[in-house]
Amino acid sequence: MSKFPIIVCDDDKDLANQMAKNINASIQDLIDDNEGYAELNESVTFVANDFAQAVGYIVTNDIKNGIYFLDIELSRESKAKNGVDLAEFIKKNDKNAQIIFVTAYDKYAPLTYRRRIGAIDYISKSMSSDKIIQRIEETLRNAVDNLSSVCQLSKRDFTYKVGRRILKVSENEVIFIENSTIQHKVHMVTKHGEIEFKGNVGQVEKRAPFLTKVSQSYLVNPINIKAIDPHSQTITFNNNLSIKYSRGYKKVVNDEIIEKYNDINLI
Repeated sequence: MSKFPIIVCDDDKDLANQMAKNINASIQDLIDDNEGYAELNESVTFVANDFAQAVGYIVTNDIKNGIYFLDIELSRESKAKNGVDLAEFIKKNDKNAQIIFVTAYDKYAPLTYRRRIGAIDYISKSMSSDKIIQRIEETLRNAVDNLSSVCQLSKRDFTYKVGRRILKVSENEVIFIENSTIQHKVHMVTKHGEIEFKGNVGQVEKRAPFLTKVSQSYLVNPINIKAIDPHSQTITFNNNLSIKYSRGYKKVVNDEIIEKYNDINLI
């Protein structure tokens, strides 16, 4: 399977298949122009025609780091699951998902903003075929660049010292770091456990740009935040631990986290 699988979902089978053909043509153009995009598969991974088909494939194959072209209006029935519902499901299962909405109805765009889907692009079905292919190429390039950056981050390590030992953990494994109750030490929480080492939050901040300072006591990793409650100034992480950020850091939380990481839920 491709490193970055591509899934199309449109209730109109003809339009879905045509979109897949356009994507395949765009992939080949990208690869021909730049071998760096050879990480893309030579063709679309899967074409679905409704919510259930797409969900079934994504779950069965445990799709991660995917690129998704979704029709917003997946059904004529008002109570049926639409493309925004599908995008929400995808984001919960594939946190790095690159969502592209393909729609003939621009009126649905505000809905995706209200529900904080974090789509990277919108492609109108009303555009000419040449224009659609051009937009697909631009969107694929952005999606691959975004995913490549995320994958590169997962390969970078954060190093720290415990006694005489120099240890390391992948940056994306770090959840947050706080000042320890033990003087001159910090307490680090990762996806696989907790550890304390010599230092303070100010010192760690200088050598860990992937972390964001949200108080005098806490550095957080935005990619591992599940939800933020601005009213109670609470940050909840994917492991369900929560911390409080300082009132003085509200602007930092808003500008550096909420605005940049659209898949974080606002409570």
